Amino acid sequence: MPSQYQPHQRFTEADRDKIAGRLRDAFADGRLDQPEFSSRLDQLYTVQTYGELEPLVRDLPPVRTYQTPANVQDVAPAPAPGQFPERQRNKQAQQHGRRNLGGFTGIVMINVVIWFVIGLGNGGHWPHFWPVWLLIPWAIIAIGQLGKRR
Repeated sequence: MPSQYQPHQRFTEADRDKIAGRLRDAFADGRLDQPEFSSRLDQLYTVQTYGELEPLVRDLPPVRTYQTPANVQDVAPAPAPGQFPERQRNKQAQQHGRRNLGGFTGIVMINVVIWFVIGLGNGGHWPHFWPVWLLIPWAIIAIGQLGKRR
């Protein structure tokens, strides 16, 4: 029934169908027994105004309306046209790249320490800095990682 109705106003066939649906739902739920359902349905097709219609459903629960599923309620709305949402960065992928670079960095550092120990063992006569051959590819990889978007 409309929220702003007058008891003396006549209702439409659509209103009658809605009330018949409420009565059928109440009967299906067990709120009305067969004689009560039949009686109210018969009265429904004889009444003509909202005032006569209201007592037929007064003791029934309000109309069930559509309810948004819980898993959809917390979802953020879609962005406006032309706007793009911020892409979430995959932290695991970033850490994976750092881990690979970190492993290579460890190898380079071990070689630098070996070079240093050899230099100390020779009494301060430092050999050619041969770990540079490992530092060159390491630098290329590190610089290449700076420009990547993740």
